[in-house]
Amino acid sequence: MDEVKNRREALEEKIEDLEQTLAGLKAQLRAESEREQHEAIDRLEMYLGDLDKKNSNLQDFWKLLRSDIGELFGLSGDRGKNQ
Repeated sequence: MDEVKNRREALEEKIEDLEQTLAGLKAQLRAESEREQHEAIDRLEMYLGDLDKKNSNLQDFWKLLRSDIGELFGLSGDRGKNQ
C-alpha cells in the first residue's frame, strides 16, 4: 500500500508542478499578446497621424490650386469655396 501511496503522491506532485508551469506559460502568453496589441495600436496611431498630415497637405494644396486657377481665369473667389 505504501508503494501505491508514494506513486500517487509523486503523480500529484508532478501534476501540481505541471499546472504551475502551465499557469506561468499562460501568463507569459497574455503578457506577450498585450505587448503585441500595444505595438499594433502604436503603429496604427502613427499610420493615422501620417494620413491626417497627408490629408491636411492635400487640402492646403487644393485650396491653393483653386485660388491660383481662379486668379488665372478671373473667377470669383466665393465660387467653389465650399466644394
